[in-house]
Amino acid sequence: MRGLGFATAMVAAVPLLAGCVAAVIANSPHSGTAADTRGRSAPGAPTAGADAALAGRLRSRFAADPVLRSELIDVSALAGTVTLSGVVTSSAARSSAERLVRTVVGVRTVNNLLKVQ
Repeated sequence: MRGLGFATAMVAAVPLLAGCVAAVIANSPHSGTAADTRGRSAPGAPTAGADAALAGRLRSRFAADPVLRSELIDVSALAGTVTLSGVVTSSAARSSAERLVRTVVGVRTVNNLLKVQ
């Protein structure tokens, strides 16, 4: 009779434990479910708002620069990588724009796609 009680307890416990394991795995920070990965970014990674703020600061710096304010420079930022595109009138202006961008806090890398015409 004693063996039957243990067997019954095991039969009842297995589904319960299986449900607990599934619940623990689903709530794990590394489960990879859509609900888990949505809204989570790498530690220290800039957000879309931070990217927009960085691009805005750079546009302000270009507008304040007496040489670069008249150039047609487009600025975009993604995770600290700034891309400059557009047309400038000289290679000096192209270099000056890149130097200015590198001085701003939050810039990790610069892709200078400016064309001289």
